[in-house]
Amino acid sequence: MPGTSIRSLASSIVPAILAAIAAIVLEAPVPAAAETQAERGYRLLLTLPLLPPTLTESEYFDLWQTWPEPQRAAAAAATPAERRRMLLARYGFQETPDREGPIPQQFTPDGKGNLAENCLSCHGGPVAGKVIRGLGNSLVDLATFYEDVAALRAQRNIATPPWPEGVPPVPESSVRGPNNAWGGAIALLLLRDRRAERTETLQFPAPTAEQMYLPTKTPAYWLSKRKTRYYADAFIGKSHRDIMQFIASFAYTGEQIRALEEPFRDIFAWIDAVEAPPYPGPVDKALAQRGRLLYLRDCVGCHGIGDSYPERVIPVAEVGTDPVRANDMPRDFKVHLGDGWFGHDGATPLYPDTGGYVAQPLDGIWATAPYLHNGSVPTMWDLLTPSERPAIWTRSDAGYDHAKLGVEATALDRLPENLTDPAERRRHYRTDQRGFGNQGHVYPPAGLTEPDKRALIEFLKTL
Repeated sequence: MPGTSIRSLASSIVPAILAAIAAIVLEAPVPAAAETQAERGYRLLLTLPLLPPTLTESEYFDLWQTWPEPQRAAAAAATPAERRRMLLARYGFQETPDREGPIPQQFTPDGKGNLAENCLSCHGGPVAGKVIRGLGNSLVDLATFYEDVAALRAQRNIATPPWPEGVPPVPESSVRGPNNAWGGAIALLLLRDRRAERTETLQFPAPTAEQMYLPTKTPAYWLSKRKTRYYADAFIGKSHRDIMQFIASFAYTGEQIRALEEPFRDIFAWIDAVEAPPYPGPVDKALAQRGRLLYLRDCVGCHGIGDSYPERVIPVAEVGTDPVRANDMPRDFKVHLGDGWFGHDGATPLYPDTGGYVAQPLDGIWATAPYLHNGSVPTMWDLLTPSERPAIWTRSDAGYDHAKLGVEATALDRLPENLTDPAERRRHYRTDQRGFGNQGHVYPPAGLTEPDKRALIEFLKTL
């Protein structure tokens, strides 16, 4: 069963938990001091289940029992604290300092022993081992997580409901870091009518297998405040309803989805309030000033600076980056999304044929490596040196390359022999796979000298 299938269907084996959503919101812990709407949104994200449960707390802490050897033996011999760290490392999860207890920030407990995935499953991640609020999770390996959940349930004879008839399967990313959230959203909306009601008939033509696999890097939330349009191709105006498409579980009625609108207004306010983290190291001010002049010459026209952001969509033919995400997302899905409840019944601006990728704001660019929309380039130096971009690479979980500005990566000539463990294979980024190409974005076309690259990188640390 594909990973996203497990995620969606696992949620349908339990009773719906939102029949009285207002009461649940009231049960969420409220701090003594008054909180802003944005603060309330972040609190709800960590305390209010937005989806039916994915698994139980005990199942999560037992997942190591499905691991291959020698990992399973190592986990069995470990202390509970060590085993908890091993779980986090295997799946790319993190505990958060903003909530007590050992539950990863990627899940919200319901107080009954169950865990529901939340937005931080993809939008919560670390840099150099430190959790950064709202950062896309470049370590997450949902494919391995869902495989292990399925294996544990098979061991325990827990049945998984069948995948809905006529809905194409949704594979998870073959590389850790990027995710296939779009494949999941397309599948869920295939069985949602314009009022967000669950249906038994497909609401638009079933996509091809290629259209159901659109691996994409998760953007940082702090970029949201600069934008009027969302996603890599900027195909729709941003709104709190639009992001709710990702919680349209097969298990929910339309009423249960619509009941979550008020919490999502608060979550949306938090998303728009997240600030980019400052670069944590020293900056050579003189070198950065040189880099600023290069940035104003070569970069500002697309990426903007400060409060000036052009939100320019660059055609695929011009930017030259991997075309899969821009070209293969079903147009019928975009129109269905925009015309229905999630698109405010057509009131949300829709741009279904952008044919390219939006040049992102570069706030906090130092923290958002690896780069490009599919996370295929490990450092800024690699991005500025197209001929040297590694075709196969691995990375450390907690290291950071301050000189090259990006993840601490090791380039490989080929995939290691006898690499049979799927989880280990996913730790090797292979740019020869569909959707994971590292080509394009050759700016400036004539290239930069090494001193100019160092200067530009130093300036980018200040954004």
